[in-house]
Amino acid sequence: MIYKIFSVLPLLVSLSLQAEELERLTITSCAYQAGTASEIQTIRQIEGDDWNEFEKKIMSIYKEGQGRSDLLAIAKRVYLQPIKRTPHEVHVDMFDACVKRVNGTEPAA
Repeated sequence: MIYKIFSVLPLLVSLSLQAEELERLTITSCAYQAGTASEIQTIRQIEGDDWNEFEKKIMSIYKEGQGRSDLLAIAKRVYLQPIKRTPHEVHVDMFDACVKRVNGTEPAA
């Protein structure tokens, strides 16, 4: 019996550590996305661009790749929100939505 407990214990500890690492990576990723969204909202409010103008600027500044695709995906979610929302409100909303999306609990659009 003790042998079985000691053989399962390392597995449980390993799974727990993997879950903690996954949670840390999720929080880091969501914080990055939310911070980027907040900055996009700030730029949007200062420059007054609509989505098409913003997208054209990004397409001309950044070469094609994952970074540009990720930036545009975040920006598209920002542009769905009202321009009058504060960057902080956008940050909170985007962080919460990201965590829900990662956990599979975000409502369908």
